[in-house]
Amino acid sequence: MLDRIREGSQSFLVKAILVLIALTFALAGIGGYISNTPEPSVAIVNGEEITQTEFDRAVENERARQQQQLGDFYEQLARDPRYTQNLRSRVVNDLVNQKLLEQAAKAQGLRASAAQVKAAIRDISSFKVAGQFDNEMYQTTLRSLGYTPDGFAALIRRDLVTQQYVQGLVDSEFVLPSEVDATQRLLGQLRSGRFAQLATADYLDQVEVSDAQVQSWYDDNLDRFAIPEQVKVAYVMVDAGTVAEAVEVSDEEVQAYYEGNQSRYSKAPQYRFSHILIESGNDADAAKAEAEALRAELENGADFAELAAQSSDDIFSGEQGGDLDWIEPGTMDADFEEAAFALEDVGSISDVVESSFGYHIIKLTDKRPGSVTPLAEVRSEIVANLRDEQVKQRYYELQQDVTELTFEVPDTFAPVTEDLGIQARETDWFSRNAAPGALSSPVVITEVFSNDLINEGLNSDLIEISDTESVVVRVVDHKAAATKPLADVREQVVENVRLEQAQELALQAADELLTQVREQQSVTAVEFTELSEVSRQTTDHPRAVVQRLFDMAAPAAGQVSVDTATTSNGDVAIVVLEAVTEGNVDAARTAQLQEQLKNSYMQQSYQGVIEALRADAEIELRLNSSNDES
Repeated sequence: MLDRIREGSQSFLVKAILVLIALTFALAGIGGYISNTPEPSVAIVNGEEITQTEFDRAVENERARQQQQLGDFYEQLARDPRYTQNLRSRVVNDLVNQKLLEQAAKAQGLRASAAQVKAAIRDISSFKVAGQFDNEMYQTTLRSLGYTPDGFAALIRRDLVTQQYVQGLVDSEFVLPSEVDATQRLLGQLRSGRFAQLATADYLDQVEVSDAQVQSWYDDNLDRFAIPEQVKVAYVMVDAGTVAEAVEVSDEEVQAYYEGNQSRYSKAPQYRFSHILIESGNDADAAKAEAEALRAELENGADFAELAAQSSDDIFSGEQGGDLDWIEPGTMDADFEEAAFALEDVGSISDVVESSFGYHIIKLTDKRPGSVTPLAEVRSEIVANLRDEQVKQRYYELQQDVTELTFEVPDTFAPVTEDLGIQARETDWFSRNAAPGALSSPVVITEVFSNDLINEGLNSDLIEISDTESVVVRVVDHKAAATKPLADVREQVVENVRLEQAQELALQAADELLTQVREQQSVTAVEFTELSEVSRQTTDHPRAVVQRLFDMAAPAAGQVSVDTATTSNGDVAIVVLEAVTEGNVDAARTAQLQEQLKNSYMQQSYQGVIEALRADAEIELRLNSSNDES
């Protein structure tokens, strides 16, 4: 229990459910707001789909998080298909849980107000500059991620509703003061007693080992003497890094690339707009009439910014006089853009424009002319792009050449060496768990230990280890899994039998001493070490002794509790518990421990809710080979 409390208090989940739960996946759920085109789904939860777009973006977010957390070690893990599969399974499982929580919140009739949505958006750190909400940062961030303000607000509204549902459940957990005090006394408990050790080595001389005992121990422990399956492998490696060393980019290629990709190095004119939005709501005609009335006020000289602040349903841009910042084509609703980019003069105002969000009045507030970046400024970037393209192309061609040659002459790598200059290498014997670095990828291990390669002795297909490395392997020799014969390991077996029997004799001696201690007789055969008010965390005595001391029941008055423990070196310890001193209640720690206990209860409650929702749900997982590629 104590371990669970400590672990629960540090749980990411416990902390996460007290904020916007679904923001973990905030970048994953926007697909539905951008396109109405049907797309594949990875799961169906009570009839509602989790789309491939949601899943892919959630996977990328989790990969980015783990890469930041694990650093260079992540690259090694990411090469393992099993790691990738586990990651993707965890993500789809989390998305299913998120969908279940959304559905449960909706079924409860929970809602989030516009003011709550606004406050939540303002609290997102990505939209702040110097600790304050910045509308320009807000608009820029949304555009870079493919959001519309209304779509993002809908996503936040959904997350807030889910948060309400979860908080309504977990916030009902409480901890009684008596629980906190009892836990603190238990954690701070001190125990006194004594212990004595019986060294197993002292009983070795009393042991006689028979051939039957040796054979029996050997038969019972055959797995200790297993010799794993082993292979010797010849292989050729196709390495993009080696290809890159031979790639050179000419000035003519740079010039041609620059001229053929002018759109990359030219900046289209930019336009800044403000707007007044009247949402359609349940009465589109009334909304349109309101927008037309506002348009009439503008014709009569009303100030656009003041009207936007007073009347626009886009609360964020309205606070900025309707400002939408700089906008490029393709970032807004099509009807909105058609009317907006038709405005030519700064200060001109559109008629009332209908879009999927309602009725807009749009004003062109500023524009910037286009520009072209000189070749000199982007030369290094172009060289890098061309180099990367050429390396990829040559690497692909080299892969094809190696594949062809190793297929045409399947029992040697000589043609690859002669025609392509790639040297073949050969390993020493290795097992599945001890492959040399170049062949340690799980996909390669699976191939070299397959029956086909072992039995046929032919070249494998080209195996892609990573984006930059491929290999063709051939098993040149094979040893089946076996067991070391008893004759080869007899000395080791005899030693183990002697140690086990010596330990058994030590346990028998300990049992006799335990009886003497229980009967409060004088024990002189061993020397006891006093244990005076030791804590759970003490390192002054063997760990096994301390653990057993705290496992034992408190003795009755005038009595002792006794038991044995086996230390890490195989010795037997006699442990005597004489007294238990309760820990003190430290008022300074009470609040912290109460929070830890509450968090632990909240985590258990949250997990219970998820398990209950999943038990009652109809869940269809569609994560398979067709959509399992990232």
